[in-house]
Amino acid sequence: MSHQNQLVVIAVLSLFLAGCAGKTATNSIDYVKPIEITVDNQVVVTSDYDKTWSDLVGEMSKSFYVINNIDKESRLINLSFSITNNISDYVDCGISNRSFMLGDMNENVSYKTADESEYYSSSTANSAPPNTTYFKVFRSPSLEGRANVYVAPKGEGTIVTVNTRYSWNVKIFFEEYMYMPLYNSYNLVRNKKLDTNNIYKPNSFNTSGIGVSDSTTCVATGKFEQQILDIIRE
Repeated sequence: MSHQNQLVVIAVLSLFLAGCAGKTATNSIDYVKPIEITVDNQVVVTSDYDKTWSDLVGEMSKSFYVINNIDKESRLINLSFSITNNISDYVDCGISNRSFMLGDMNENVSYKTADESEYYSSSTANSAPPNTTYFKVFRSPSLEGRANVYVAPKGEGTIVTVNTRYSWNVKIFFEEYMYMPLYNSYNLVRNKKLDTNNIYKPNSFNTSGIGVSDSTTCVATGKFEQQILDIIRE
């Protein structure tokens, strides 16, 4: 090959690589905080104390709640629960809107932050140019709740109050991918694993409180409290 032809090949290759360069991943997130509400966690019923107490204990023992302690003398029932599905029914942690662009990939994802989700994200890891490393992220939230149900006589009826302590947490898993613009291919290079670099603190809050942790805000929806009160509501 002549020197002139070599220069042409190098020039064409340089232009091609230059076109492939700059294929970096970009992502963004827009987080919308939940709307604070006043949770109705108390009801007064006309049934007497003994009947109300018996109805509560009987029905709660059939549910997914775990009754930890029953003390009729102190008028308290302590119970707990743990769920990983449909968490947003019980707590509102806002809405997350994410976007991701790389090559001909253009993904927009919106999800309830309290629930599980999947999305793509850029990586700070170095890869051999012009390739780009990126992640597929898997969020796995969980919710634990512990409640005191206070039952007491009120006139000829009974008052029931539910106060709950919530603890919402999320674990992050990821798969690592590599985008190769020379072949316009997106290849899995590392299987799903726990992201030990992103261990979040539990977001804990009470029935009428607000929980803030790791840039996530959570409040109770009141559904759990209503499920308890509906047992004896007239």
